[in-house]
Amino acid sequence: MFFSTNVEHVSVEVQIRTIAMDFWASLEHQLYYKSSAKTSSLNIREELKKCAEVIADTDIKMYKIHKMILESELEEE
Repeated sequence: MFFSTNVEHVSVEVQIRTIAMDFWASLEHQLYYKSSAKTSSLNIREELKKCAEVIADTDIKMYKIHKMILESELEEE
């Protein structure tokens, strides 16, 4: 960080997000910090949990596909 009289080194956090991750963070922010969203938070939490399960399942499937591709490339060598 540059000041008028000196330079100070500070730690920072950098988040690299997919569009889905950014959308998720925005929804969570609204859920936890906006009063209107808190009124139906149980239903919203249930829907978010379902989304998380779908995303986790997709991650596992994508990992398996990636692994299959790597294995087939090794077989070709």
